Parts: sequence; C-alpha cells; structure tokens
Amino acid sequence: MKAVISILLTIISLCSYADEHGEKGFKLDVTVSGFFSPEVKKAIIKPVVEGSSAEKEGIEIGHELVAIDGCKIPGCSASKAKGMLQKNVGETVTLTLVKPDGKTYEALVLLQ
Repeated sequence: MKAVISILLTIISLCSYADEHGEKGFKLDVTVSGFFSPEVKKAIIKPVVEGSSAEKEGIEIGHELVAIDGCKIPGCSASKAKGMLQKNVGETVTLTLVKPDGKTYEALVLLQ
C-alpha cells in the first residue's frame, strides 16, 4: 500500500505538463515519504532528452539529484520540488547532482 501511495504522489507531485510549463529535458525516478506533507527522499535521473539543456549540462542517467534551487534532497517537500521544476519556458533551475563516482556538480538547466 505504501508503495502505491508513493508512486501516486510521485506522479502527482513531479509531473511536468509541456503545454503549461517548460520542459526540463529529463525524467526522474522519485521516492517520497509521508502522506499529508510528502517529502522527496531520493531522486535519480532517468531518460535525458537528446539535445536538451540538461544533456548539455552533463546530466546523465543514474545521476542523483540532491538539491533543486537549494532545496536539499532528502527533505525537500514534494510540493516545493514540483513548483521549482515547473517553471516557464526560458526560465532556469539550478540542480545539484551526484555522479555514480561520488562527485558532486551543479547544472543550470534552461527550460525549453
């Protein structure tokens, strides 16, 4: 049951709608916890769109997202993370990521 709730909250909380918001150029595999005030516990990069700003910034499948505009993961609320990732075309979001080798880097992603 908890897994189903986590999946539903993830879909509701972090989906990006192309007709309303800019595309960030990647998808996330997100783990959340909590029901009334869910928090993002872990976010791993999944597919990255070829030619996107995210790809140009070096974001790759398997990199772990550890902060969105300074909101640290784990701990960032799902609603806050959603808002930070749903910006308009032409706006940017600063992501802090960790590569599989443990190296941390920042990426400034332009939403397209």
